Amino acid sequence: MFDNETRSDKEEENLVFHYSHEHRIKNAPKEVQDYYNGNFELNKGIKVLYKNKSNRVILIALVIMTVFALIYSRIQGGRNRGSLGNYKFELTSFSFEEKIYTSLKMTEDTKKKAAEKNPVMLSVKASFFDVNNQLAESRENSELLDESEEKLQWLITDYDITSVSVKVFDGKEILQLETDVKR
Repeated sequence: MFDNETRSDKEEENLVFHYSHEHRIKNAPKEVQDYYNGNFELNKGIKVLYKNKSNRVILIALVIMTVFALIYSRIQGGRNRGSLGNYKFELTSFSFEEKIYTSLKMTEDTKKKAAEKNPVMLSVKASFFDVNNQLAESRENSELLDESEEKLQWLITDYDITSVSVKVFDGKEILQLETDVKR
């Protein structure tokens, strides 16, 4: 009887188990053999991200997905924001209790330096579109911008309105902003 064999008093449980640690390690992958021989190096820090092929594939996939997400957010985020002269504009719209709340926020652009601060007369036209992309309602305003931040707001009844388009005209240039109604 070998030293690693076991015997039981019951015949049904007389199983022979041969355990050879060296034989099992001989057939193991190189990483396991290195571990048992004491040659194992634990990858720490950034090395873990690119040390083996599977980690490199995951790292490349994450980088590509991050780049696509950034590009998509820049493209999609630009429809409701813009600048005209020394002012930045942001259009937002949401639905609540069968009403559409739309807001056009106008703030002074701190990056652009103006020689002198003159009030600006703006002509604003807001158009509200339904599910069939048909014009459901339109509103026009004239606004004198003389402060660093102002808001124009519209409240209309919801006739299945899905998007809002606003044209801002300062006498020289036209800025068109669009947004979807958040539900």
